[in-house]
Amino acid sequence: MLVEAAGSVGRMKSKNYLAAKHARLTRRRGMGRAQVAVAHSILVTAYWMLIRDEPYRDLGPDWREKRNAEAHARRLVAQLEKLGHTVTLAPAA
Repeated sequence: MLVEAAGSVGRMKSKNYLAAKHARLTRRRGMGRAQVAVAHSILVTAYWMLIRDEPYRDLGPDWREKRNAEAHARRLVAQLEKLGHTVTLAPAA
């Protein structure tokens, strides 16, 4: 049942954390493994919702990028330098 729910999350038009995770994992690992991983995330989320007696709060599709912006910037700079570009960062005005 959880894997079927994860499959329906992958077909959703609206973007949320689980749909973004499904899309990201599908590109890297394939459809089956992505569905099992999202099913696991659903199960873990349900467990913590029951333990803490809290409603579901969606993290949003860009949660991974916002989680650690500095580390994300370092990864992007490293990718550009690997491609042969010189990168200098300046804060936006």
